[in-house]
Amino acid sequence: MARIVIHTAKRPHRHVTEKGEEVWICMCGLSDTYPICSGKHRLVAREDDSTLHVYDQNGNAIGTVSDSNLLKLLENVRRV
Repeated sequence: MARIVIHTAKRPHRHVTEKGEEVWICMCGLSDTYPICSGKHRLVAREDDSTLHVYDQNGNAIGTVSDSNLLKLLENVRRV
């Protein structure tokens, strides 16, 4: 079954390994190399936080959701 996961972060998380290496973890959900950041968070940097932006499986923007009833329903969806 498909799932809706809403990513609210607009930049990656910096993780330092035990060896001292930096690894950038994708938090926007659009990375081509998920879970490693590919820089696609730059696409979401200017998005309005009050609108739900919808992307296809390839990370292409396909629309927005602004219907107040649907947005109210989605308020309780798990966000990462």
